[in-house]
Amino acid sequence: MNGKMESFVALRYLRGKRKTIGFVSWITYISAAGVCLGSFVLIVALSIANGFEKEVRDRIVGTLAHAKVCRFHTRELYGYEELRQKIMEHPQVIGASPFITGKGGIEYQNRQEGVLIHGIDPELEPTVTDVHKAVKSGFFKLDSTVSSRGRAFPGVLIGKGMADQMSAREGAEIVLYCLPLDNGVEELTPKMARFTVAGVFETGMYEYDLNYVYISLESAKNMMNMIGVEGIQIRTTDLFRADRIANNVLEFLGGYPYRVLDWQTQNKSLFQWMKLERLIIFIVISLIMVVAAFNIISSLIMMILEKRREIGILMSMGATSGAVMRIFRLNGVVVGFLGSTVGVTLGAALGYIQQRWQLIPIPGDLYFINKLPLVVSPIDVLAVYIAANVICWAATIYPAKQAASLLPAESIRYD
Repeated sequence: MNGKMESFVALRYLRGKRKTIGFVSWITYISAAGVCLGSFVLIVALSIANGFEKEVRDRIVGTLAHAKVCRFHTRELYGYEELRQKIMEHPQVIGASPFITGKGGIEYQNRQEGVLIHGIDPELEPTVTDVHKAVKSGFFKLDSTVSSRGRAFPGVLIGKGMADQMSAREGAEIVLYCLPLDNGVEELTPKMARFTVAGVFETGMYEYDLNYVYISLESAKNMMNMIGVEGIQIRTTDLFRADRIANNVLEFLGGYPYRVLDWQTQNKSLFQWMKLERLIIFIVISLIMVVAAFNIISSLIMMILEKRREIGILMSMGATSGAVMRIFRLNGVVVGFLGSTVGVTLGAALGYIQQRWQLIPIPGDLYFINKLPLVVSPIDVLAVYIAANVICWAATIYPAKQAASLLPAESIRYD
Protein backbone atom coordinates (compact mmCIF):
# COMPACT_ATOMS: atom_id res chain seq x y z
CA MET A 1 0.00 0.00 0.00
CA ASN A 2 1.75 3.15 -1.22
CA GLY A 3 1.75 6.64 0.32
CA LYS A 4 -0.82 8.04 -2.13
CA MET A 5 -3.31 5.32 -1.30
CA GLU A 6 -2.76 5.87 2.44
CA SER A 7 -3.39 9.59 2.02
CA PHE A 8 -6.52 8.95 -0.06
CA VAL A 9 -8.00 6.60 2.53
CA ALA A 10 -7.12 8.91 5.45
CA LEU A 11 -8.74 11.95 3.80
CA ARG A 12 -11.75 9.85 2.81
CA TYR A 13 -12.22 8.85 6.45
CA LEU A 14 -11.98 12.49 7.52
CA ARG A 15 -14.81 13.55 5.23
CA GLY A 16 -17.19 10.65 5.93
CA LYS A 17 -20.54 10.11 4.22
CA ARG A 18 -22.57 7.79 6.35
CA LYS A 19 -24.61 9.18 9.21
CA THR A 20 -22.42 7.92 12.04
CA ILE A 21 -19.20 8.67 10.24
CA GLY A 22 -20.48 12.15 9.51
CA PHE A 23 -20.94 12.64 13.23
CA VAL A 24 -17.37 11.47 13.78
CA SER A 25 -16.20 13.92 11.14
CA TRP A 26 -17.95 16.73 12.98
CA ILE A 27 -16.03 15.78 16.13
CA THR A 28 -12.85 15.93 14.05
CA TYR A 29 -13.77 19.39 12.76
CA ILE A 30 -14.44 20.53 16.32
CA SER A 31 -11.00 19.19 17.28
CA ALA A 32 -9.44 21.21 14.46
CA ALA A 33 -11.35 24.28 15.69
CA GLY A 34 -10.00 23.65 19.20
CA VAL A 35 -6.44 23.51 17.89
CA CYS A 36 -7.10 26.67 15.88
CA LEU A 37 -8.52 28.49 18.92
CA GLY A 38 -5.66 27.35 21.16
CA SER A 39 -3.03 28.45 18.64
CA PHE A 40 -4.75 31.79 18.08
CA VAL A 41 -5.17 32.58 21.79
CA LEU A 42 -1.62 31.48 22.58
CA ILE A 43 -0.11 33.69 19.87
CA VAL A 44 -2.18 36.68 21.05
CA ALA A 45 -1.35 36.11 24.73
CA LEU A 46 2.38 35.75 24.08
CA SER A 47 2.31 38.81 21.82
CA ILE A 48 0.64 40.85 24.58
CA ALA A 49 3.29 39.66 27.05
CA ASN A 50 6.00 40.64 24.52
CA GLY A 51 4.36 44.03 24.02
CA PHE A 52 4.22 44.87 27.71
CA GLU A 53 7.78 43.63 28.20
CA LYS A 54 8.94 45.91 25.37
CA GLU A 55 7.07 48.89 26.81
CA VAL A 56 8.56 48.32 30.27
CA ARG A 57 12.03 47.78 28.81
CA ASP A 58 11.85 50.94 26.70
CA ARG A 59 10.80 53.00 29.71
CA ILE A 60 13.49 51.52 31.95
CA VAL A 61 16.23 52.01 29.38
CA GLY A 62 14.88 55.46 28.56
CA THR A 63 15.28 56.44 32.20
CA LEU A 64 18.43 54.48 33.01
CA ALA A 65 21.60 54.25 30.95
CA HIS A 66 22.61 50.98 29.29
CA ALA A 67 25.41 50.54 31.83
CA LYS A 68 27.43 52.26 34.56
CA VAL A 69 31.14 52.38 35.34
CA CYS A 70 31.95 52.85 39.04
CA ARG A 71 34.75 52.14 41.51
CA PHE A 72 35.08 49.35 44.03
CA HIS A 73 35.01 50.05 47.77
CA THR A 74 34.41 53.76 47.41
CA ARG A 75 31.60 55.82 46.01
CA GLU A 76 33.62 58.77 44.77
CA LEU A 77 35.36 58.74 41.40
CA TYR A 78 38.00 61.40 40.77
CA GLY A 79 39.36 62.53 37.41
CA TYR A 80 36.07 61.55 35.85
CA GLU A 81 36.40 63.75 32.76
CA GLU A 82 39.55 61.92 31.66
CA LEU A 83 37.84 58.62 32.38
CA ARG A 84 34.81 59.69 30.37
CA GLN A 85 36.98 60.61 27.40
CA LYS A 86 38.72 57.24 27.56
CA ILE A 87 35.39 55.39 27.71
CA MET A 88 34.22 57.32 24.64
CA GLU A 89 37.21 55.91 22.73
CA HIS A 90 35.65 52.46 22.92
CA PRO A 91 34.07 51.70 19.50
CA GLN A 92 30.83 50.33 20.99
CA VAL A 93 30.14 53.31 23.27
CA ILE A 94 28.09 56.15 21.76
CA GLY A 95 27.54 58.24 24.88
CA ALA A 96 28.99 58.75 28.37
CA SER A 97 27.97 61.07 31.17
CA PRO A 98 28.97 61.44 34.87
CA PHE A 99 26.34 61.00 37.57
CA ILE A 100 25.74 61.07 41.32
CA THR A 101 22.87 59.41 43.19
CA GLY A 102 21.84 59.69 46.80
CA LYS A 103 18.85 59.18 49.06
CA GLY A 104 17.22 62.27 50.46
CA GLY A 105 13.95 64.03 51.03
CA ILE A 106 11.80 66.68 49.43
CA GLU A 107 9.66 69.28 51.18
CA TYR A 108 6.97 71.49 49.73
CA GLN A 109 4.29 73.37 51.67
CA ASN A 110 4.94 71.35 54.84
CA ARG A 111 4.75 68.03 52.97
CA GLN A 112 7.76 65.75 53.04
CA GLU A 113 8.57 62.66 50.99
CA GLY A 114 11.62 60.46 50.50
CA VAL A 115 13.30 60.68 47.09
CA LEU A 116 16.25 59.37 45.14
CA ILE A 117 18.34 62.33 44.04
CA HIS A 118 20.11 62.09 40.69
CA GLY A 119 22.86 64.56 39.92
CA ILE A 120 23.44 64.73 36.15
CA ASP A 121 25.21 66.83 33.55
CA PRO A 122 22.34 68.43 31.57
CA GLU A 123 24.52 68.73 28.46
CA LEU A 124 25.75 65.12 28.42
CA GLU A 125 22.70 63.36 29.89
CA PRO A 126 20.75 63.34 26.58
CA THR A 127 23.53 61.20 25.08
CA VAL A 128 22.87 58.34 27.54
CA THR A 129 19.18 58.53 28.59
CA ASP A 130 15.87 59.91 27.32
CA VAL A 131 14.92 61.82 30.47
CA HIS A 132 14.86 65.06 28.49
CA LYS A 133 12.20 63.55 26.20
CA ALA A 134 10.06 62.52 29.19
CA VAL A 135 9.53 66.13 30.37
CA LYS A 136 5.80 66.72 29.90
CA SER A 137 5.55 70.25 31.30
CA GLY A 138 8.17 72.89 31.86
CA PHE A 139 11.71 72.55 30.56
CA PHE A 140 14.74 70.30 30.88
CA LYS A 141 16.68 72.98 32.71
CA LEU A 142 18.85 72.45 35.80
CA ASP A 143 20.73 75.74 36.04
CA SER A 144 19.38 78.93 37.65
CA THR A 145 15.60 79.03 37.25
CA VAL A 146 13.21 81.78 38.34
CA SER A 147 10.36 80.53 40.50
CA SER A 148 6.74 81.66 40.43
CA ARG A 149 7.65 83.94 43.36
CA GLY A 150 10.29 85.73 41.26
CA ARG A 151 13.31 84.21 42.96
CA ALA A 152 16.14 82.33 41.19
CA PHE A 153 17.30 78.92 42.43
CA PRO A 154 18.91 75.91 40.77
CA GLY A 155 16.43 73.93 38.68
CA VAL A 156 15.06 70.49 39.59
CA LEU A 157 13.01 67.94 37.64
CA ILE A 158 10.40 65.95 39.53
CA GLY A 159 8.22 63.05 38.39
CA LYS A 160 4.52 63.32 37.68
CA GLY A 161 3.69 61.02 40.59
CA MET A 162 5.60 63.23 42.99
CA ALA A 163 4.15 66.40 41.48
CA ASP A 164 0.60 65.09 41.87
CA GLN A 165 1.21 63.83 45.39
CA MET A 166 2.67 67.13 46.59
CA SER A 167 0.62 69.42 44.32
CA ALA A 168 3.83 70.95 42.98
CA ARG A 169 4.18 72.22 39.43
CA GLU A 170 6.81 74.05 37.42
CA GLY A 171 7.83 77.28 39.12
CA ALA A 172 7.26 75.88 42.63
CA GLU A 173 10.01 76.32 45.22
CA ILE A 174 10.91 73.04 46.91
CA VAL A 175 13.56 72.09 49.47
CA LEU A 176 15.82 69.06 49.02
CA TYR A 177 17.81 67.62 51.89
CA CYS A 178 20.16 64.69 52.26
CA LEU A 179 22.91 63.32 54.49
CA PRO A 180 26.25 64.03 52.78
CA LEU A 181 29.20 61.65 52.59
CA ASP A 182 31.60 61.56 55.50
CA ASN A 183 34.79 63.10 54.11
CA GLY A 184 36.46 63.37 57.52
CA VAL A 185 36.73 67.14 57.26
CA GLU A 186 33.29 68.64 57.75
CA GLU A 187 30.82 67.71 60.45
CA LEU A 188 28.33 65.15 59.17
CA THR A 189 25.04 67.08 59.29
CA PRO A 190 22.11 67.03 56.89
CA LYS A 191 22.38 69.52 54.04
CA MET A 192 19.44 71.42 52.66
CA ALA A 193 19.03 73.52 49.54
CA ARG A 194 16.18 75.31 47.85
CA PHE A 195 15.36 74.55 44.20
CA THR A 196 12.87 75.71 41.59
CA VAL A 197 10.84 73.04 39.79
CA ALA A 198 11.89 73.55 36.19
CA GLY A 199 9.89 70.67 34.73
CA VAL A 200 7.77 67.61 35.44
CA PHE A 201 8.67 64.35 33.70
CA GLU A 202 6.63 61.21 33.12
CA THR A 203 8.39 57.96 32.24
CA GLY A 204 5.34 55.71 32.56
CA MET A 205 7.02 53.77 35.39
CA TYR A 206 5.16 54.61 38.59
CA GLU A 207 8.14 53.93 40.84
CA TYR A 208 10.37 56.31 38.90
CA ASP A 209 7.77 59.07 38.56
CA LEU A 210 7.11 58.96 42.28
CA ASN A 211 10.65 58.75 43.66
CA TYR A 212 13.17 60.24 41.22
CA VAL A 213 14.31 63.86 41.13
CA TYR A 214 17.05 65.30 38.92
CA ILE A 215 19.38 68.17 39.78
CA SER A 216 22.62 69.40 38.20
CA LEU A 217 25.89 67.63 38.89
CA GLU A 218 27.30 70.69 40.68
CA SER A 219 24.27 70.96 42.96
CA ALA A 220 24.57 67.27 43.83
CA LYS A 221 28.29 67.69 44.64
CA ASN A 222 27.53 70.56 47.01
CA MET A 223 24.74 68.71 48.77
CA MET A 224 26.73 65.49 49.18
CA ASN A 225 30.18 66.92 49.97
CA MET A 226 31.70 65.33 46.87
CA ILE A 227 34.62 66.46 44.73
CA GLY A 228 34.30 63.67 42.20
CA VAL A 229 31.28 61.71 40.99
CA GLU A 230 29.73 58.31 41.69
CA GLY A 231 30.39 56.94 38.22
CA ILE A 232 29.96 57.26 34.46
CA GLN A 233 26.78 56.27 32.66
CA ILE A 234 27.25 54.88 29.16
CA ARG A 235 25.05 54.15 26.16
CA THR A 236 26.12 51.28 23.92
CA THR A 237 25.55 50.49 20.27
CA ASP A 238 23.41 47.45 21.12
CA LEU A 239 20.88 47.53 23.95
CA PHE A 240 20.59 43.74 24.13
CA ARG A 241 24.35 43.20 24.29
CA ALA A 242 24.92 45.91 26.88
CA ASP A 243 26.22 43.40 29.44
CA ARG A 244 28.89 42.07 27.09
CA ILE A 245 29.85 45.53 25.88
CA ALA A 246 30.07 46.78 29.47
CA ASN A 247 32.48 43.95 30.31
CA ASN A 248 34.51 44.83 27.21
CA VAL A 249 34.65 48.43 28.40
CA LEU A 250 35.84 47.20 31.79
CA GLU A 251 38.67 45.26 30.13
CA PHE A 252 39.42 48.32 27.99
CA LEU A 253 39.85 50.37 31.19
CA GLY A 254 42.14 47.78 32.72
CA GLY A 255 39.68 46.17 35.15
CA TYR A 256 40.20 46.88 38.86
CA PRO A 257 39.50 49.31 40.55
CA TYR A 258 36.56 49.79 38.19
CA ARG A 259 33.37 47.73 38.00
CA VAL A 260 30.38 47.80 35.65
CA LEU A 261 26.65 47.32 36.09
CA ASP A 262 24.29 46.94 33.11
CA TRP A 263 20.55 47.67 32.92
CA GLN A 264 19.56 44.00 32.78
CA THR A 265 21.40 43.21 36.01
CA GLN A 266 19.81 46.23 37.71
CA ASN A 267 16.33 44.92 36.84
CA LYS A 268 17.08 41.20 36.88
CA SER A 269 14.16 40.15 39.10
CA LEU A 270 11.63 42.09 37.00
CA PHE A 271 12.66 40.50 33.69
CA GLN A 272 12.97 37.04 35.23
CA TRP A 273 9.39 37.40 36.45
CA MET A 274 8.30 38.39 32.93
CA LYS A 275 9.99 35.30 31.46
CA LEU A 276 8.27 33.10 34.05
CA GLU A 277 4.96 34.75 33.21
CA ARG A 278 5.40 33.94 29.52
CA LEU A 279 6.21 30.32 30.36
CA ILE A 280 3.08 30.01 32.52
CA ILE A 281 0.97 31.55 29.75
CA PHE A 282 2.38 29.06 27.25
CA ILE A 283 1.71 26.06 29.50
CA VAL A 284 -1.79 27.06 30.63
CA ILE A 285 -3.17 28.05 27.22
CA SER A 286 -1.58 24.97 25.63
CA LEU A 287 -4.12 22.99 27.66
CA ILE A 288 -6.74 24.16 25.14
CA MET A 289 -4.86 22.23 22.48
CA VAL A 290 -4.51 19.25 24.84
CA VAL A 291 -8.31 19.19 25.19
CA ALA A 292 -8.56 19.28 21.40
CA ALA A 293 -6.12 16.36 21.30
CA PHE A 294 -8.46 14.30 23.52
CA ASN A 295 -11.21 15.05 21.01
CA ILE A 296 -8.95 13.73 18.28
CA ILE A 297 -8.39 10.53 20.26
CA SER A 298 -12.13 10.11 20.76
CA SER A 299 -12.97 10.72 17.11
CA LEU A 300 -10.29 8.30 15.90
CA ILE A 301 -11.44 5.55 18.29
CA MET A 302 -15.03 6.00 17.10
CA MET A 303 -13.84 5.96 13.51
CA ILE A 304 -11.88 2.75 14.09
CA LEU A 305 -14.95 1.07 15.62
CA GLU A 306 -17.03 2.08 12.61
CA LYS A 307 -14.35 1.12 10.10
CA ARG A 308 -13.37 -2.28 11.50
CA ARG A 309 -14.70 -4.09 8.44
CA GLU A 310 -12.89 -1.78 5.99
CA ILE A 311 -9.68 -2.10 8.03
CA GLY A 312 -9.99 -5.88 7.94
CA ILE A 313 -10.54 -5.81 4.16
CA LEU A 314 -7.50 -3.55 3.66
CA MET A 315 -5.31 -5.82 5.76
CA SER A 316 -6.59 -8.96 3.99
CA MET A 317 -5.66 -7.30 0.69
CA GLY A 318 -2.08 -6.85 1.84
CA ALA A 319 -2.07 -3.63 3.82
CA THR A 320 0.50 -3.86 6.60
CA SER A 321 -0.01 -2.84 10.21
CA GLY A 322 2.35 0.09 9.57
CA ALA A 323 0.20 1.29 6.67
CA VAL A 324 -2.94 1.16 8.83
CA MET A 325 -1.14 3.13 11.58
CA ARG A 326 -0.03 5.75 9.07
CA ILE A 327 -3.60 6.16 7.79
CA PHE A 328 -4.93 7.09 11.22
CA ARG A 329 -1.87 9.08 12.20
CA LEU A 330 -2.35 11.12 9.05
CA ASN A 331 -5.81 12.06 10.33
CA GLY A 332 -4.30 13.69 13.41
CA VAL A 333 -1.54 15.32 11.38
CA VAL A 334 -4.09 16.88 9.01
CA VAL A 335 -6.20 18.15 11.93
CA GLY A 336 -3.13 19.63 13.61
CA PHE A 337 -1.85 21.18 10.39
CA LEU A 338 -5.14 22.83 9.45
CA GLY A 339 -5.95 24.00 12.98
CA SER A 340 -2.48 25.32 13.81
CA THR A 341 -2.01 26.97 10.41
CA VAL A 342 -5.29 28.86 10.57
CA GLY A 343 -4.88 29.75 14.28
CA VAL A 344 -1.28 30.94 14.00
CA THR A 345 -2.08 32.92 10.85
CA LEU A 346 -5.04 34.67 12.50
CA GLY A 347 -3.02 35.41 15.66
CA ALA A 348 -0.08 36.83 13.70
CA ALA A 349 -2.46 38.86 11.50
CA LEU A 350 -4.18 40.37 14.56
CA GLY A 351 -0.79 41.22 16.05
CA TYR A 352 0.31 42.94 12.83
CA ILE A 353 -2.95 44.90 12.54
CA GLN A 354 -2.71 46.09 16.16
CA GLN A 355 0.95 47.04 15.74
CA ARG A 356 0.21 48.90 12.54
CA TRP A 357 -3.06 50.68 13.33
CA GLN A 358 -3.44 50.49 17.16
CA LEU A 359 -7.16 49.65 17.00
CA ILE A 360 -7.61 48.08 20.46
CA PRO A 361 -7.56 50.64 23.31
CA ILE A 362 -6.95 49.97 27.00
CA PRO A 363 -7.67 52.29 29.97
CA GLY A 364 -4.84 54.80 30.15
CA ASP A 365 -5.63 55.61 33.77
CA LEU A 366 -4.98 51.99 34.81
CA TYR A 367 -1.99 51.26 32.57
CA PHE A 368 0.95 53.39 31.49
CA ILE A 369 -0.20 53.16 27.84
CA ASN A 370 -3.59 53.62 26.20
CA LYS A 371 -3.27 51.08 23.35
CA LEU A 372 -2.92 47.31 23.69
CA PRO A 373 0.72 46.47 22.88
CA LEU A 374 1.13 43.44 20.62
CA VAL A 375 4.57 42.32 19.48
CA VAL A 376 4.51 39.09 17.46
CA SER A 377 7.75 37.13 17.81
CA PRO A 378 8.68 34.72 14.98
CA ILE A 379 10.13 32.39 17.62
CA ASP A 380 6.79 32.31 19.46
CA VAL A 381 4.92 31.64 16.22
CA LEU A 382 7.25 28.75 15.36
CA ALA A 383 7.07 27.32 18.91
CA VAL A 384 3.25 27.40 18.96
CA TYR A 385 3.03 25.90 15.47
CA ILE A 386 5.38 23.04 16.34
CA ALA A 387 3.72 22.44 19.73
CA ALA A 388 0.23 22.22 18.19
CA ASN A 389 1.33 19.75 15.53
CA VAL A 390 3.30 17.61 17.99
CA ILE A 391 0.31 17.44 20.39
CA CYS A 392 -2.02 16.40 17.57
CA TRP A 393 0.44 13.82 16.25
CA ALA A 394 0.93 12.38 19.74
CA ALA A 395 -2.86 12.06 20.13
CA THR A 396 -2.96 9.62 17.19
CA ILE A 397 -0.44 7.13 18.59
CA TYR A 398 -2.80 5.09 20.78
CA PRO A 399 -5.77 4.91 18.33
CA ALA A 400 -3.44 4.09 15.43
CA LYS A 401 -1.88 1.22 17.39
CA GLN A 402 -5.32 -0.09 18.24
CA ALA A 403 -6.32 -0.02 14.59
CA ALA A 404 -3.13 -1.80 13.51
CA SER A 405 -3.67 -4.54 16.12
CA LEU A 406 -7.05 -5.61 14.68
CA LEU A 407 -7.13 -9.08 13.20
CA PRO A 408 -8.53 -9.08 9.63
CA ALA A 409 -10.67 -12.23 10.01
CA GLU A 410 -12.29 -11.10 13.26
CA SER A 411 -12.86 -7.56 11.96
CA ILE A 412 -14.79 -8.87 8.94
CA ARG A 413 -16.67 -11.59 10.84
CA TYR A 414 -18.05 -9.37 13.62
CA ASP A 415 -19.11 -6.45 11.45
